[in-house]
Amino acid sequence: MQTARSSSGFTLIEMMVAIIIMSIGLLGVAGLQAISSKYKMNTWARANVSGLVSDIGERIRINTDVAGTNVLHGGVTTPSAYKLDEDWGAQQSDTLVIAKDCTTSTCTPSERATYDMLAWRRQVRALLPQGAAWLEGDKGVGFDVTLMWFDKEFTDKQGSVDAEDSANARTLEKSPVCKGTESGFAQQSCCPEDADVPAGVRCARYRFVP
Repeated sequence: MQTARSSSGFTLIEMMVAIIIMSIGLLGVAGLQAISSKYKMNTWARANVSGLVSDIGERIRINTDVAGTNVLHGGVTTPSAYKLDEDWGAQQSDTLVIAKDCTTSTCTPSERATYDMLAWRRQVRALLPQGAAWLEGDKGVGFDVTLMWFDKEFTDKQGSVDAEDSANARTLEKSPVCKGTESGFAQQSCCPEDADVPAGVRCARYRFVP
């Protein structure tokens, strides 16, 4: 009778230990998921950047007649209809209303450029968190395109932006401004000065010739 009671008690202890171990394991899995989701948004944004650059490049190649000066035209300067130089704040408040849909209506090259820019900017906004863009250049010298998006995890190592979690909070970092002297990664990640991006915004710069 004594043996049965001891065996029963030992089994209960084993179950309690197993539950504790399982709980610790589940907490570890939950922590891993939290860390993964923390960087998921920025990874998702970067995965969409190359597709957006390719998209605007193809739109310009199809409609090069209004894409600015051509080196073959003997120095005749023609402004490009594919240009975007609104600052961050203006782009965030822009409604991006398409007055004429060139996929269902016949458009002139200029109308097509207007449609392309609005349709592309809609994609930028949909595929990047608070997405915005900067586009300059022409088909003669090539185009510089900068994609910009807000990343709440773009922080430095000190300061606090969250009063509820001051122990782990960080101050949003300010992206470097392009000065024209950068090279390598610094050249690819700086933001146009006139874009006036706030802290927490990342930039990715690319160049292409249509």
